[in-house]
Amino acid sequence: MDDRKPNIIDDLIGLVGDKAVLQTTDDTASYLSDWHDRFHGSAHAVVLPETTAQVAAIMAYAGKHNIIVVPQGGNTGFMGGATPDSSGNSILLSLRRMNKVREIDTQNMSMTVEAGCILQNLQDVAENAGLYFPLNLAAKGSCTIGGNLGTNAGGLNVVRYGTTRALTLGLEVVLMGGEVLEMLSGLRKDNTGYDLKDLFIGSEGTLGIITAATMRLFPKPVALSTAFAEIRDVDAAVELLHRMQAASGGMVEAFELIPADILHVLFESFPNIQRPLANIGPMNVLMEIGSTNPADNEVDGNGSSPIRSIMESVLEIAFEDGLVIDATIASSDAQRDALWDVRESSPESHKRAGKVVRSDVALPQSALSAFYADMVAGVKAIDPKIRICGYGHIGDGNLHFNLVQAAGGDPDFDAKAPKLLELLYGRVTKYGGSISAEHGIGQVKRDQLAKVKSAAIINTMKSIKAALDPKNLMNPGKVI
Repeated sequence: MDDRKPNIIDDLIGLVGDKAVLQTTDDTASYLSDWHDRFHGSAHAVVLPETTAQVAAIMAYAGKHNIIVVPQGGNTGFMGGATPDSSGNSILLSLRRMNKVREIDTQNMSMTVEAGCILQNLQDVAENAGLYFPLNLAAKGSCTIGGNLGTNAGGLNVVRYGTTRALTLGLEVVLMGGEVLEMLSGLRKDNTGYDLKDLFIGSEGTLGIITAATMRLFPKPVALSTAFAEIRDVDAAVELLHRMQAASGGMVEAFELIPADILHVLFESFPNIQRPLANIGPMNVLMEIGSTNPADNEVDGNGSSPIRSIMESVLEIAFEDGLVIDATIASSDAQRDALWDVRESSPESHKRAGKVVRSDVALPQSALSAFYADMVAGVKAIDPKIRICGYGHIGDGNLHFNLVQAAGGDPDFDAKAPKLLELLYGRVTKYGGSISAEHGIGQVKRDQLAKVKSAAIINTMKSIKAALDPKNLMNPGKVI
């Protein structure tokens, strides 16, 4: 046993109380492994502060005694960014108990919340106030806003509302050593020097601990039209998106690419999920437009509404132009939910399918079609039986280009993974894309980041890190 551990534990208990310091394996196991059970770490303890003052005290103590601090939210990340290493010289600092909504300002259309607030809870609180918080992720029932901020999460509605960064008005951050940066202003404009909050959003806990945030709220869409369409190809998807944006006046809430392979994998795992169309076409999209005007939801004598008429009109013309092969429009909330089940159950179906090479990349919309075709050819050359599930938020150029092992399994799949990733990252770079759109870098993509970013950019990032964390105690081994 580490001779320092009893003193550290006693000191931490003195700072936050014994119930907030977890030590036993049973108590700490879920915090010290990532969501995919890929990374496993060790720590002196898992500490769960309840206030910003307690976080500041922990950070002051850690800075004085050179103890690593690894912050964690809901522990739903894919890149291992919230898992400590195996050295044991870490405090795993969980923000889960800091879960209060401090204020809702309906006139300012904002809410100030603590980092441990569950995303779904924030959505519910906003809705109860007659407003809308649009960040929408598959893990919304367990991920926290602090983790969303740490990775600059995106999700389904980025095409209309932007990433977490775009939804953030202010932050409260605790630096290593215990200094608190209070930047929780609800201002839309504040041009008073460097915008420090943007340094911490997306930094994955390597620069400081985000303890609270002021987030933007919006009027809630009250009229929605949702459709699932088989399309000609990826180019047709991009063209259809642009037509839908123009016809609706920018009301596209979500626009998701769904290839055939993902549907085959989905229906293997969830045979009871309703098929959107009679046939599974090679390429499909799930799209939704929304309006905050109740009049857009009023049904006329023909059983249609203004919002549905927009959807019908765009699809009808796209069908005539050969962009759309077949389509269905939801006529009820139940039908809308059934269409969204297809998209929202897809990540879990990959997990059940066994071995998967996962990715999270972004491309310019103008390069999506060429990238996709190039990737399909490259993957088929490595193994024609691999199921290519390049799906996701095509509305903002973000694809989760997941590659699932052949149906029935493939004992050699792990050996193919490095070639598949090399192909993927090479093609992303070729077409001017990003190797991480919304999942972050963490441990998984750290080495790859150094290959795709220029030395000048990496050195600038290191300089910022050194200025804020000169002892490298804030979540080391992540990002850079």
